[in-house]
Amino acid sequence: MPNRGGKLANPISTEQLWQFSLALYPKVKHLCLQWQDELGANVNLLLLLSYLEQQQLSLTGTQLQQLSAELALFSTQFTQPLRQLRKNVTNSGIAPELQQPLKQSLLHAELALERLEQHLLLQHCPALTAQATPLLESYFSLLAADSAKYAAQIVDLRQSYRKPA
Repeated sequence: MPNRGGKLANPISTEQLWQFSLALYPKVKHLCLQWQDELGANVNLLLLLSYLEQQQLSLTGTQLQQLSAELALFSTQFTQPLRQLRKNVTNSGIAPELQQPLKQSLLHAELALERLEQHLLLQHCPALTAQATPLLESYFSLLAADSAKYAAQIVDLRQSYRKPA
């Protein structure tokens, strides 16, 4: 329900965002991981911004910056170290027959942290504005990336979640 100024209380549930992410991520995994590696983008924030764009909801640049900072703290402390640990299993000296079960266990824990990141994003998400705004370009600017360089890839991402007309 809108309040004064066209703001909406957060209308998104963690389950809605998670289901959207599970459906979208396999289609755009390569883009998300590329941006994560090249730009330091957070995949969960990319997925949230994609969901907001699809729902024609928006954040201000300042709100996006604050949300990104909140998430970065958690991700730096928990998700990123676990991800790095999982990636290093192959070079750990652990017997090859034990590597795959260990990687699977770490991947399961990493997925739980990813879901928690989404919960934290929504917990810290400010009131949204009911309007269509190019949030992905705003996030690329926040990452100090030239969104024009990634314009075709951003279009590909958007095509993956567009609602049929």
